[in-house]
Amino acid sequence: MSEETPTPPPGEVSPAPVKEVETDEVLGTKRAKKSFWQRIGASGLSVSIAFHALLVFIAAAFVVSTVTDNAKKDPNQFATGAGGGSGGERVKNTQHKIKPKNVKSLAKTTTRITSKSASASIALPDMPNSASASSMISGAMAGGSSKGFGGGSGGGIGTGRGMGSGGGKNFVAKPVMGANIFSQRLAVYFDASASMLPYLERVEAEIRDKFPDADVFLSNGVFIDVHDNEIVGGEKFKGTPYLNRPTGTGAKKNAKGELVPTETNVNKLTTQGRAIYKKYAQNFKVGSVGGWVDILKDDRTYDALIIFSDFQDGVRQIRTKAIGNVPAYKPDKGMRPDPPVVFSDRTNQGGGFARSVTLIASGGGSGQNVVQCKDTSGLIVGMVALGAGIPPGTTVTEIKENVSFTLSKPLTALASGRITCNNGGDKRFPEERKWEDEWEKAFAGARENKGPRLYLISTSRAYGNKPGTIFQRCVSASEGSAIMVKFGNGKKGANTLDDLHNYDDLYVGMPVSGRGVPDGAVLTAMPTFKNIVDPEDPEKKRMKRVIDKQLTISAPLTEDSLNAVFAFIPLIQAVGTLAKDSKTIEDVSGSIDLRSGMLIQDNRFPAGTKIVSVAPNKTSPGFYTVEMSAPATAAGANSVLRFRPAGSGAGSNRSGAPAR
Repeated sequence: MSEETPTPPPGEVSPAPVKEVETDEVLGTKRAKKSFWQRIGASGLSVSIAFHALLVFIAAAFVVSTVTDNAKKDPNQFATGAGGGSGGERVKNTQHKIKPKNVKSLAKTTTRITSKSASASIALPDMPNSASASSMISGAMAGGSSKGFGGGSGGGIGTGRGMGSGGGKNFVAKPVMGANIFSQRLAVYFDASASMLPYLERVEAEIRDKFPDADVFLSNGVFIDVHDNEIVGGEKFKGTPYLNRPTGTGAKKNAKGELVPTETNVNKLTTQGRAIYKKYAQNFKVGSVGGWVDILKDDRTYDALIIFSDFQDGVRQIRTKAIGNVPAYKPDKGMRPDPPVVFSDRTNQGGGFARSVTLIASGGGSGQNVVQCKDTSGLIVGMVALGAGIPPGTTVTEIKENVSFTLSKPLTALASGRITCNNGGDKRFPEERKWEDEWEKAFAGARENKGPRLYLISTSRAYGNKPGTIFQRCVSASEGSAIMVKFGNGKKGANTLDDLHNYDDLYVGMPVSGRGVPDGAVLTAMPTFKNIVDPEDPEKKRMKRVIDKQLTISAPLTEDSLNAVFAFIPLIQAVGTLAKDSKTIEDVSGSIDLRSGMLIQDNRFPAGTKIVSVAPNKTSPGFYTVEMSAPATAAGANSVLRFRPAGSGAGSNRSGAPAR
């Protein structure tokens, strides 16, 4: 134990204990003097600033790297001129890029949907047109493969032959029995009357070959019945039809004695087609093609309508309501209602239509019977003439082609401007013709992709090409087409088409197409007939009319064609004055259906000459000036000119179908 510390004397303060401090041999026993930077505590701040500066540098490097990567060319961008000599990567991107569909998703094999249930019902959405989709894929692939030495071959989506995504004029037609049909969603009305049954199976096969998902509606006959201004079976019609026509049910026997269905096969319709048929089946049955057209003209389900028939039924319109000074119809007591027919185009073999004729200046003087005009196409002897200076009940008694026509009564005043001639079957007031204007307006919407196009395929009668008919007006308004089809035979190397089922409404100059028929062939001569003793008559007294010389075309067939379909395209006719070595046709009248791009069928113009422009003559209303792509080789005054319809031009393209 250590010694005790002695107690300090009183009054003295004990000193504080002194702690021992070890001496550091390195630093020494003296404390180092701090700097000003250390005295204000800035050492920690330096470390913090350095650390945050490092973070900012890393973030900036990441952002710069990302922007640089995005600046590289997006393989899905569109570039103008992505072909071989366009600079590959250096081409200029369009200012407004169209967002394309994912190319990988288009090219990817879709998942297959299967069902093991025998009663399962699977509804699949309508697939896009395979040809269009494939062209869209290939266009997209090619548009992004123009690197290196410019070996690319595409223009991207929307600039090639596919449907594109910009609404450009790149929708390609599909040929069906001689008509080029521009459509993605097609509906067909097939006349299933007894006269048409032999063609049903063949025609449906022809259509489905190009349009597998077409909706085909069957009904007996192709007629249009109108009550006052309402279409029987149409959207607005709510009454009971007075004109009861046989609609037919079940099945009929064709020429082979086989039972053929004459009603719509619901199982062959698409989902949209079944919905329409379920809602309007009774309308179509009662109203025939009139109800069908009246409903579908405003329905956006289809962008094209085809009517296949011999077009023998026509249009009939009755009047039941009071109009003008005519009282409402009241049937006699105990008698079956029979309202008066105010319009019919069934007389004179379908000549029952109105024809508006443009007269030349001072076309006829007071007291004269002869009226002068440059175009008489569509006029028929017996037509009733209506216009200024024409007495009531005046009819056409004589026609000098494209010169004048003679009236049954002399004029009471100077005739000029336009007059109307009809076959006497049109007694309607203007209000009773409104349905025709509504139809024409609806089909005219097809030019802006706001309505369906109309196509007529006839086996017998070129009703859709006669001036003034409602079908002709609708076909022209929609830029569709109306053609004739005939069934017959042809032999390789021969320039004849043998034993057609009929020769109705055919004429020299009509373009012809079909199996073995070369492109550009036209009808050059109609057949001739002779009478022989009927070999089936046991008494040998009955005579039989047979073909002496067959119908001929301008080129020999390239293959045998047995029981084949041959299409004849009626031409649009007009009258005009030609001048040698001039591209201009003056004073054109007779048709307002001429369009740029149509081919003229006239040996006074070089082959392939087309219409460049059609301009109305301001000083002479009703006349036009037509500019051609090549000059005429001969002159001609008041010449009949024929043009190939725009809707039938081979290879012609239209804008895309209406968006659904």
